Order: sequence, then structure tokens, then C-alpha cells
Amino acid sequence: MKTGKILIAAIVGTSAMTLFSYLVSSSENKNFREPEVLGQLIKRLPKSRSKKSSQIAGWLLHYTIGISFVTFYHQLWKRKKINPSLASGAGLGAASGLVGVTGWKGMFEFHPKPPAKNLKPFFGHLILAHVVFGVFSALSYKVAQDHKIRELK
Repeated sequence: MKTGKILIAAIVGTSAMTLFSYLVSSSENKNFREPEVLGQLIKRLPKSRSKKSSQIAGWLLHYTIGISFVTFYHQLWKRKKINPSLASGAGLGAASGLVGVTGWKGMFEFHPKPPAKNLKPFFGHLILAHVVFGVFSALSYKVAQDHKIRELK
């Protein structure tokens, strides 16, 4: 597996998405910060640990999900179904956003003690944030591919 390209694309894409979410959160005075919301959900689980360890777990989960999405994108790109580009990244990001909204809905619905949150604007934001993720993932994957980034072994 092309782990080098996948990790680069996942880290760049997830970081761009997270920066976007932090900037929008600040300008809209809302919490669209996915790693923090994940940390809140983890902290509110029965037998949860400290706030700090819950926040760390939220960040790790956020980046792990990013790696999972890019691993799926990689399979499409490898099979030449589509090429990594601005357009394919935006499309894959939008599709990932819909998957993400479904996952978040499930987390809030089945969580024993979810934090109070107006989910409609959060879910709308998630779609846009995942478009940012998809675009940055695709473009960084393409750069890594064009520069023949060595694979991790």
C-alpha cells in the first residue's frame, strides 16, 4: 500500500479541514471544531477518563478518520477510476461529508449523554469542511505522486 502518499494526503487534508473549522467557529461564534466535539462525546461516556485524555482521543480519532477516507480515495485513484484533482477532491469531499453527517448523527443519537448542540448548522458545516478536506487531500496526494514520494515500509 502507498502509505507515504496516503499519510501525507490525510494529514494535509485533515489539517486544512480542521483549520477551516476553527476559523469558521471563531467567526460564527459556534463550535464546529470536530476534534473538540469528539473529545466532548468521549468525555461524556460512562467510565471516561480526564478531559485532557478525552481531547487527545478526539484528535486521534479525527485524524484516524481522515486516514480512512484517504485510504478509500487512494483505492479509487489507484484503479484509475478518477484522478486526484481539484474537482475529484471536491466531489469526494462532499460525498465524505454526507458519510460524516451520517456518522455524527449516529454518535449524537446513540450517545448516552450527548452534549447539547444545534446539529443542523453543525451538519451543514461538516459538508463544507469535508469539501475542504477532499480538495486538500487530492491536491497533496497529486503532489506526492508527481514527486514520487517514497513509500513508508
